[in-house]
Amino acid sequence: MLLKDLLQIPALRNARIAAGAEGLNRSVNTVNMMDAPDIIHFLKANELLLTTAYAMKDHPETLDTLVAQMAEAGCAGLAIKTKRFLEEIPESVILKANELQFPLLELSLDYSLGEVLNGALSSILQNKTNELSYALDTHHTFFNLILNGEGLIEIVDKLSQLIACPIVILGSKLELINLSTTLRPNIQLLNKWIADYASNKQTLNGGLYKVHGGTAADGTKHVRLQPIPTPQRPGYILAFTDEEEIRTHHALALEQAANVLGFELLKAQAVKDRARRFKIEFFTELVQGEITSEQEIIHRGKQHGLFPAESMICVVCGRDSDEHAAESEQDQIAIERKARETDHLYHVLTKEFARFGAPFVLFTLKDKLIALLSAKDLLGSSPEGKLRTSQQLQAISERMAASEDIGLSYGIGSPINKLVDIPVAYKQAMDAYRLGRSHNKQRFVQYYHTKEFEDLLRLIPVDDLQEFLQETFEAWNGIDEGEQREWRRTLRVFYDNHCHIGETAKGLYIHRNTVLYRLNRIEQLTGVQVRNPADSLRMRIALMIKELVS
Repeated sequence: MLLKDLLQIPALRNARIAAGAEGLNRSVNTVNMMDAPDIIHFLKANELLLTTAYAMKDHPETLDTLVAQMAEAGCAGLAIKTKRFLEEIPESVILKANELQFPLLELSLDYSLGEVLNGALSSILQNKTNELSYALDTHHTFFNLILNGEGLIEIVDKLSQLIACPIVILGSKLELINLSTTLRPNIQLLNKWIADYASNKQTLNGGLYKVHGGTAADGTKHVRLQPIPTPQRPGYILAFTDEEEIRTHHALALEQAANVLGFELLKAQAVKDRARRFKIEFFTELVQGEITSEQEIIHRGKQHGLFPAESMICVVCGRDSDEHAAESEQDQIAIERKARETDHLYHVLTKEFARFGAPFVLFTLKDKLIALLSAKDLLGSSPEGKLRTSQQLQAISERMAASEDIGLSYGIGSPINKLVDIPVAYKQAMDAYRLGRSHNKQRFVQYYHTKEFEDLLRLIPVDDLQEFLQETFEAWNGIDEGEQREWRRTLRVFYDNHCHIGETAKGLYIHRNTVLYRLNRIEQLTGVQVRNPADSLRMRIALMIKELVS
């Protein structure tokens, strides 16, 4: 209850406002009556003090200190009954109260302090009762809308009618969820307010915010923000008003609406999560080859957005940071954090892929995001299609790196013409993605191509490759390192020229007898028969691995 409203009760109606009229908008939660010298230690914020100033009758200057201390403590005001122990309020006290905009009242002689106390407390309690009754009625109004099958739109419109203000519902990322249809907000002002706070990345709390219009006609509006309590993705209610203060009943309506909207958003999110879980289960079975019937794929895929297309491509998207996560970080907290990040990335990529203007379906599989897109619309028939698609995907990576500090990389499979070939397209996309990772690339777009022998070697763990090298060149131990390099170069050119001595000599710019000398020396010192098919195959593989791991 505001102090200016409390002054309307009979016991305070004739009270004189001696000072601090600018502070009459202070809230009053309770009223106290004391005359102890250390009275300040017993006062609380939003408390109105009634006194006869008996403790200050011999030292009226101490009232200055009391007023300053009460103002600092956030008290609602000080009401003094004069003409008994204190003839009049000292001028210094009035000046101090005006300076601090702290309400100072001179009580009428018509009522005793007890009558003023009882009247004020009764009025405060009645006001609290009215507020509670209004809050319950408002809650029942909103709750009945849900029981009657109404949804978010009806709740928002009802709230807009109750407080006579345009209403906007925003998500946790300040994305627009809904707005009132009966009283529509100024969209330009809304976008400006969202842009201001989104760019500053400020933490939004409940309260009153100012938004300045882009033109003089728009003027300055006020936005009352009420957080919507939900466990994971909190939202916000925005009420646009011309008033600098929110009325108590309007604030209560916003609070009750926020509670009900929290349940409604949780219900809607639960429905989405359930549908998405079914979607993930279906596509997991599909890409793993567990569904082999074209008709079953079409029938089950239709409800999950799987579209019929002349041809489609599979794109695997992963975060660069996932590949470098330490095993020690894979505790429950890290797993939950990664799941939230994947969920957020799913919503972001859904919007990004929608910009392509081509049919697509997106789903998650563990920590990867998988997209099936129309190859005809995306790649087209020209060779430039792959380049254009790569540029579009790279642009998404750049935007994510700038706004979210997330690096994304992609593996893309070959186009397919049948839905039953989706497992093949997925495997190719994963192979392409792993190939890019094996080259330690960041924010790459890797198309699938038939693997070269070197690509296959990269799929083998480095420790196993090192063990193979150690066993192959074990007999070379003790040989001078310079001579070993000369041997490896000679063997590499020798095998590249299909064991032809003359061509090897030309390739090395040496005499053919020198080539024969080196090969004979290798056979004598290591026991390797360089022309033997088995020994030559192992040696060629070892030389290739030697270059790879180096």
